[in-house]
Amino acid sequence: MSNVEFQDLTLAVNNGVATISLNRVDAMNSLNMSLKGELTRAIAQVAHDPQVRAVLLTGNGKAFSAGGDIGEMALNTSMTVSRERLQKLLADIFIPLHELEKPTIAAVNGHAHGAGLSLALACDIIVASDAAVFSCAFSKIGLLPDCGSMYFLPRLIGMNLAKELIFSGRRFSAAEAKDMGIVNHVYAADQLLIEANKLAEEFASGPTKAFGLAKKIINRSLESTLAQIAELESYGQATLYTTEDHKSAKEAFANKSSPVYLGR
Repeated sequence: MSNVEFQDLTLAVNNGVATISLNRVDAMNSLNMSLKGELTRAIAQVAHDPQVRAVLLTGNGKAFSAGGDIGEMALNTSMTVSRERLQKLLADIFIPLHELEKPTIAAVNGHAHGAGLSLALACDIIVASDAAVFSCAFSKIGLLPDCGSMYFLPRLIGMNLAKELIFSGRRFSAAEAKDMGIVNHVYAADQLLIEANKLAEEFASGPTKAFGLAKKIINRSLESTLAQIAELESYGQATLYTTEDHKSAKEAFANKSSPVYLGR
């Protein structure tokens, strides 16, 4: 997988883990048109690459992402244009990232504000540096949250706390984010990528198809009845019974050995 086509991010694959690093360092990895386009291509690329079995998303420099590029908000010349731009952003980046049938980890190395917070929330797992700072900053510029924040936040932390963060726009630390349930683990800054990569490699060595189907179903659990989820589980399980990974695991269990999963 080549990095030549990317200017504002880097993409590398190692041991089944695709690491996407936002690389607009001078702009705190804010999401301008160029970076949005590259993220769209990168997410599509890792989604369709069978060698990629887990994805690690992070930022270079002092920020994960400071959010949308305020300088490009002048492009919102009409209600129609604004709506179409946001719809495209959701359809191209945030929904595909959230629905990617592979484990995704956001390693938040620094500032994550506005759409940058949304980008982290679209991942399955969030780990953060102890120096990371978060905010749902939209209210600070007279806007409501977009890029999926109003979908993700209430599901993670409940309605009342989500409203507080949205209305106040206040900044909060990695430790507070962990207490609220936004962040899974907090690490020292110099250990963040080491620990995040360990977790990503653990996921990448697992039964990828099982992870993908479990993710697909659990993402729908809060909008579904028990009967609907049970039905999805039955179809998913019937599919997984036919996979090489399940057959390998059964043989390993019978032989009292550890299974080797190939993601098939």
